[in-house]
Amino acid sequence: MKRHFILLSGLCIALASCTSSDGTMNKGLLGAASGGLIGALIGDGLLNGDDNSSSSGSSSGGGSGSSSGSSDNGGFLEDNSGLITGAVAGYAAGAISDSFAKNEVRQKYLDGYNKGRSDAIKELYWVKRDAERPTEDSSIQRRYYEVPVPEHVTTDGVLVEPRKVVIEVVE
Repeated sequence: MKRHFILLSGLCIALASCTSSDGTMNKGLLGAASGGLIGALIGDGLLNGDDNSSSSGSSSGGGSGSSSGSSDNGGFLEDNSGLITGAVAGYAAGAISDSFAKNEVRQKYLDGYNKGRSDAIKELYWVKRDAERPTEDSSIQRRYYEVPVPEHVTTDGVLVEPRKVVIEVVE
């Protein structure tokens, strides 16, 4: 049992430095290791403590080889039920917290992306506005003339009604 504690605590320390490809810590594996450690401490002590005392009481009154064979024959699952339960619960808790953390990172990325797009559009607006602004000391003059266009038929047979068109003249 002491060997399990050493292995699991070493695994917890090793997994604390592991990261996934997106730079976040993989909390699922870390949760499994720490959950297994907690499960081994609490669960194995509570669950197997009663089983060991009842089996040792029956083995002292019974035969010689059959009780020791049955305690070893109990299996890995029965001997480490708290460890396995803790590891499964820890992995589930780690996976849930991982998904919440990934959703939070994704939302922050989208917020920043949208703010960046907004800033780029604002900057483009001001650059365009400044480029179209006439300079004060330029010798270029712009004049606008209103010219009447009479009713006429275009080459493709469309009748155009009479209207006025504004023409810009740059001098």
